[in-house]
Amino acid sequence: MMEPGPEGRGADSGTRSLGRSRFEELAAGFETARVVVLGDLMLDRYVSGPADRVSPEAPVPVVRVDREWDAVGGAANVAANVRALGARCDVVGVLGSDAPGEAVAVALERLGAGCRCARDASRATTVKTRVLARGQQVVRIDREDPEPVGLGVAEELAAHIDAVLPGADALVVADYDKGALIPPLIRHTLATAASASIPVLVDPKRRNFFAYGGATVFKPNRAELEAALGEPVQPDGVDWLGAARERVGCSHLLLTLGAAGMVVASPGRPPYRVAARARSVYDVSGAGDTVAAVVAVALAAGAGLEEAVEVAAVGAAAGVARVGVATVSAEEIALRLADEAPGIPRRGASIGGAPSPGADPASPGPKTPNRTG
Repeated sequence: MMEPGPEGRGADSGTRSLGRSRFEELAAGFETARVVVLGDLMLDRYVSGPADRVSPEAPVPVVRVDREWDAVGGAANVAANVRALGARCDVVGVLGSDAPGEAVAVALERLGAGCRCARDASRATTVKTRVLARGQQVVRIDREDPEPVGLGVAEELAAHIDAVLPGADALVVADYDKGALIPPLIRHTLATAASASIPVLVDPKRRNFFAYGGATVFKPNRAELEAALGEPVQPDGVDWLGAARERVGCSHLLLTLGAAGMVVASPGRPPYRVAARARSVYDVSGAGDTVAAVVAVALAAGAGLEEAVEVAAVGAAAGVARVGVATVSAEEIALRLADEAPGIPRRGASIGGAPSPGADPASPGPKTPNRTG
């Protein structure tokens, strides 16, 4: 697949609304799309129960556990979202030779995602345990080994990339700084994708932030971009956004801004702002994964970038309305679009462009940039 152009496959010129009918036109192509996800695989564990008293040992609530469950997290959650949208997916990452690693592998298999995972007995699979009381997160406990993988494991991951990337419509790199992605693997992956004209969406963290030069879409949140550049983000600064995009070395910068929505910075075009669409926010966990998955699948189905980001904003709104890391289906997005009037603003030139008509940067919405690391 070629890099997404200004108009996207099937898009026309001019301006009109992207409502449910246009989304269903795109969604018809989801089942034939194939997305590869490379990144840090995790297990999300939830412990939930009522908290009706304070501990006598410390000023903290006592949670009486009545439910526990597991879900895939990190890059595996991106893959789960890709599958929930109906697209095919292959996952490349590293797991420990432990029970959490086996749980992630089994879950991916049940989701119908191809799991090309290296097993590393020297490291533990990342597990994030969230303790919930009355649906609200009280504390998160992380068990992880964030040290970079050795060259042998990286070479195994590169071989998996070589096996699954041919014929893919898009690649998502979900970097959580947990060690699966090291510079030689990143360079190999980007070069392989470029040689096959496969668009690459990168969701970065701090360690490898500037290692993704050549990525098609680079999706940091405000905090990540500020930390990397060492200065406050200027989401309304045309020149500032252009300079930031050039420093990163990507084709398109997709900056997520929480309740202020998202902004796309593309070469030779004004920034394109997308308003957040959440009606209620219960949990922002995994919202960034939802955005990455929806954008990648929409691009793979022929959407232009701006159109894909508009749809992702709707998907993120659906995800944050539920407790815990959640996946979003095409049906949920279609139902939300049916409720919107007059619909999502759509521009025929789908990379860059003016802000969405009626978009309010300060409107309340999902904290899409929050990626737990």
